[in-house]
Amino acid sequence: MTDRHTDEAPSRRVHPSVIEIVAADHPSWEISRDRAGDTPGPWQATRGDVTVSAPTPPELLDSLEAHELDRLRKEHAGRWKVWRTPRYWMATALVAGVEPTLMEESAGVLEAKMLHPGTWGQQTWKGTP
Repeated sequence: MTDRHTDEAPSRRVHPSVIEIVAADHPSWEISRDRAGDTPGPWQATRGDVTVSAPTPPELLDSLEAHELDRLRKEHAGRWKVWRTPRYWMATALVAGVEPTLMEESAGVLEAKMLHPGTWGQQTWKGTP
């Protein structure tokens, strides 16, 4: 027995593709892929004058995250130590008076918190303790 709905399968796809996930996780990057005739070229991510490329979406993700980690380390070197775990982006404060450790699931959200961290160790009581 053949499935007469085989042609409809791509349009009924529910889950996003790997490249759609990469693009959603890195909204400040423009993700594209050039074609040379019938042969697809490497995946590319561009932001400003920076372009990162890789042959597959997982390799593009690795390259993007390595670039972002390097950028965050350089731009925030005096205030934060930045690193990565398999799931989280982490930053430890190198200055006093701010949250000592930040942990987020994306580089963009981590950077926003690094730019505007909460205060730490400076409680003001409003009333009797």
